[in-house]
Amino acid sequence: MNVNPISITDVLVDSTTNAIVPLGYDYHQIHEGAFFTVHIDNTTASTDDHRTFVGFEAPAGTTWFHATVHGACSSAAEIFFVENVTIDDDEGTQVVALDRNRNTANTSTILSLEGTPTAGSVTWMTETQLNTANFSYVTLLDHNYLVAGSGPKALGGHSRTEGEFVLKSGLKYGVFIQNVGASANLHEISIGWKEYANE
Repeated sequence: MNVNPISITDVLVDSTTNAIVPLGYDYHQIHEGAFFTVHIDNTTASTDDHRTFVGFEAPAGTTWFHATVHGACSSAAEIFFVENVTIDDDEGTQVVALDRNRNTANTSTILSLEGTPTAGSVTWMTETQLNTANFSYVTLLDHNYLVAGSGPKALGGHSRTEGEFVLKSGLKYGVFIQNVGASANLHEISIGWKEYANE
């Protein structure tokens, strides 16, 4: 059996105790500049079922996206994470994904949902825009009720490892929050992901 040798280039050691300080993989990805995020705030009209939508495409190829989704609201709502989205984006707003290591100039390979997709951006829409975009999806990945005024709710689980989805390359995804009741509602959607080649 052939085993590749492990190469250690940097070891972090506590200066007082000389103990090795391990760095978790997520933190490593942040330090490497391979962890990206977007955050959307939108206040809806005082209308039941009004939505705030964020969509993107995980581009085809060997890069895999490991994503988590969080949502919050000021009045009662539901949050949905959906896969294999069909949508006509003629009005959506493009939002640039930010590298969580603010010292790098790295950009994400994520794609917006424009007719001609923009690399490194996602698309967000209000209810008015989404209502005319012929939005549909094939697979519901997750769904939760959001309690008004509570902390952000993570889809999939309460820790990053439980809540992480490894997205399928070449598919379009969407996250949307939908009002429960006729109240003006501040929707907050945060999506974070790391990306690297699956080899």
